[in-house]
Amino acid sequence: MKKQEKKLLNLFATTPKGLELLLADELRALGASTAAEKLAGVAFTGDLSLAYQACLWSRLANRILLPLATVPASTPDELYAGVQTIAWDEHLEPEGTLAVHFVCSQSNITHSLFATQKVKDAIVDQFRDKYGLRPNIAREEPQIKVYVYLHRNQASISLDFSGESLHRRNYREAAGPAPLKENLAAAILVRAGWPEIAKEGGTLLDPMCGSATLLIEGAMMAGDVAPGLLRDYFGFLGWKQHEAKLWEKLVKQAQARSTAGLAKLPTIVGYDLDPAAIKNAFENIESAGLLSSIHVEKRDLSVFAPKPKEKIGLVVVNPPYGERLGEHPSLQSIYTLLGDRLKASFLGWRVGILMGNPDLGKKMGLRAKRHYSLFNGALPCRLLIFDVIPEYFIDRSPSADNERRIRAAKRAIAGQDQQAVQMFINRVGKNLKHLRRRVEREGVSSYRIYDADLPEYSFAIDLSADTVQVQEYQAPKTVDAKKVLMRRQEVLAVLPDALNLSPAKIFFTIIARPKKERPNRDRQQARR
Repeated sequence: MKKQEKKLLNLFATTPKGLELLLADELRALGASTAAEKLAGVAFTGDLSLAYQACLWSRLANRILLPLATVPASTPDELYAGVQTIAWDEHLEPEGTLAVHFVCSQSNITHSLFATQKVKDAIVDQFRDKYGLRPNIAREEPQIKVYVYLHRNQASISLDFSGESLHRRNYREAAGPAPLKENLAAAILVRAGWPEIAKEGGTLLDPMCGSATLLIEGAMMAGDVAPGLLRDYFGFLGWKQHEAKLWEKLVKQAQARSTAGLAKLPTIVGYDLDPAAIKNAFENIESAGLLSSIHVEKRDLSVFAPKPKEKIGLVVVNPPYGERLGEHPSLQSIYTLLGDRLKASFLGWRVGILMGNPDLGKKMGLRAKRHYSLFNGALPCRLLIFDVIPEYFIDRSPSADNERRIRAAKRAIAGQDQQAVQMFINRVGKNLKHLRRRVEREGVSSYRIYDADLPEYSFAIDLSADTVQVQEYQAPKTVDAKKVLMRRQEVLAVLPDALNLSPAKIFFTIIARPKKERPNRDRQQARR
């Protein structure tokens, strides 16, 4: 038989949405000159050596598939017949083991477990009819794994060379409550420019390192460590056409590169306030064989700063973003503090932050240089890349927030009919004229100039010597939210001119509407 590494194979690498371009670049660097981006993956051609290298070296792929056939499958019987068109004895011995992974979308067949069984039956029956023997089904580490993707009644049938998702590097012994997948961590580091920074000897810091996934991936990337080197199972190891000597040669080459690369790693450090997270980090770092390469310790974010000898490099962090780990309001202070520490101690550094909630990112007081859409599992996220230099700093003082809020309100109502808000302006002016006489007479320093006088504008406005406090009474759920927002924008937009005050002096909050006081029995008796 002609050696498989000389034969060109059509291959497909799957990846999370948003990583297709990065994966195509990675595969081209491995020698896949034909790599072409598809939805959630990359199609490419290459010999068996390239297929093995993709399994061993891809930091971004989930699976490396060898497509065998695409068949019509609008019914279970049609699926069964299509699977039987493949000569399975070219891939598996009659006494071998197999598993099937089935994914379906927009098709007549919707029950994946039933379809999985149909595919298994087709393969097993073919062997039984031809040899009188049948392969067994193995849930763990089968000799071959068949991957079937059914879309619009067309079934793409492939061998899964990965065996299990390549994001499982085999070093994660412990994980926190919201672990970051390894290939997403690698993508964050690539987007943030870590490979280039590492070549220059820059430092990698993570102030909320959790179970250390970003740090470990950063060390493996900088140390030229193949991400699949720690794995002991791939889907091609029991494949009938597997070239064991070729695979062993590639593994030995990867081991030699790892030894040379880890000898010249830059500084890699992680911190976390949670002792349990630090414990998990140590376990994972040890499992990855990187205890001498990565330093982690318990430290509060409030004292986060580089050590004097640490070269300017990359700060990378996956902070909590309000899903699973906390609620939005309680997290604002974390992002504000992170931004303050970066501006105070990390001038000239690059920063990459994975955001699940863009509103929280605004609390940092830094303007992003670039941003990318990614998915952490099913959760859409935004990766923000910052250069910590003064021209990207944003003033997040209360007065600056006031000015931004009022500028946004003025933009929102530009071109709208001002007749309704003019009634509000007139009422505020009338109240002011009346109240100022009393203020001058009694020497009051703070007084209320408006208290929901007009039902459409449900606000309380208090005026002091040099500031205005605008409080919006929270609207009932039955009121249209768009209408509530429009009234708020109208009030904030016109108040600076109506009161002849700088927007910086106008503060805004939302408060609960006060309940009407119910007279008690004593009061009722007193009235009688």
